[in-house]
Amino acid sequence: MRLIAAIVLGKFIAYLSRKFRIGGGSAAPGLFALRIDPELIERLSKKIPKNIVITGTNGKTTTARMLAHFAKANGLKVIRNHTGSNLERGIASTLIQGVQLTHPGGVLNRHLGIWELDEAAFNNVVPKLNPDIVVFLNVFRDQLDRYGEVDSVVKKWSETLRELPKQTLVLVNGDDVNCAKLNAAFKGTVYQFGVKDYKVTGESIGYKKELEKLECEAINVKLKGLSGSSFSVVIHDKPTPVFLPLPGIYHIYDFLAAFYLGHELGFSTKGMIKSLKNFSPAFGRVEKLDFGYIFLIKNPAGATQVFETIAPNLKQHDRLLLALNDNIADGTDVSWIWDGDFEELSLRGAKRRGNLDSVFVSGTRAYDLAVRLKYAGFDPKSIVVQPELENALKQAKKGLKGNLFILPTYTAMLGLQKILAKSGLKKHYWEEE
Repeated sequence: MRLIAAIVLGKFIAYLSRKFRIGGGSAAPGLFALRIDPELIERLSKKIPKNIVITGTNGKTTTARMLAHFAKANGLKVIRNHTGSNLERGIASTLIQGVQLTHPGGVLNRHLGIWELDEAAFNNVVPKLNPDIVVFLNVFRDQLDRYGEVDSVVKKWSETLRELPKQTLVLVNGDDVNCAKLNAAFKGTVYQFGVKDYKVTGESIGYKKELEKLECEAINVKLKGLSGSSFSVVIHDKPTPVFLPLPGIYHIYDFLAAFYLGHELGFSTKGMIKSLKNFSPAFGRVEKLDFGYIFLIKNPAGATQVFETIAPNLKQHDRLLLALNDNIADGTDVSWIWDGDFEELSLRGAKRRGNLDSVFVSGTRAYDLAVRLKYAGFDPKSIVVQPELENALKQAKKGLKGNLFILPTYTAMLGLQKILAKSGLKKHYWEEE
């Protein structure tokens, strides 16, 4: 009865949230339902035949979305926290939404659960989900006010791994020096994926000389600007050509994780690669709009990778709109912007293309961002400060002759989504799969 009461309350809160446009029902339903039944996640996730957990600092949403894409192409019904609400309350909200109360006892009619988990939430939630497979994408310095240093995150992950059942399969990014430390912490099977001749260290992805044994590897990588990249994926010594319609080395790592997961689930290699033609990224993750692109940035490593990806593709009539917030979900410490390589967008980028017409900065910490851009080499006269995001977007689009590249932090991205949905340019984020 406690479980049923929690589910009914959760569904009612989700209904009210969406009806009155006060949210997508991605967190509040789970928050209140868990107060009624703290064991809700354990009880409902057991009804799903297979559960997969994906964690890491960057790439969780893209990896989860790609795996779900592969699964659906194979005829599986999937449940996942697709809105990006990756704390315990978000998992609970998603499970509640998936329950069919009209069926006796309530049923989650899904073959596969795909759960992206926040770096810190992982340690508390993963034992409740009891996953069949766990994936570690990477671990960078992110939100020091919430997580502490990288070593602290890895130590807690290691402690959690030691408690997982031996039959759990663990996949790790073998190129990430911090994730590789997890191999020794788990008593069961650990497989590694990575990109040949690359190494993820500190705050960047760079060239590596040493060769390491990887069970799944991308070789012969050729980056093709904003259109994507081509390479061959080698799994158990068998190479297969791939064209990935997402730009940047970092998205190749997301693909490798999703592809390897699909392989372990028995999906056809050719089928997964063929289905990439119809794959579309999640909102804000290299999303193409009629007037430009949206790239989420939220920490030094991810931001620098975005800068390196778009800088060669910026043209003189293009514009930038960067939005920096310091809300809880962003991390209240914004000093990370001084470690991100904004110089790649300005000084080095300008040598290739000439200076941009204008650069717009917005968000609760717009002025901090403007100062960072000045020291990165942007002409102060070209920097337009407009803390209110909707007004900043209007100004940035006015008289636009090229593309507008929008680079928001997490809550700024959600705010942007609401603005675009209100104008009819986008669906609300909870309506997108």
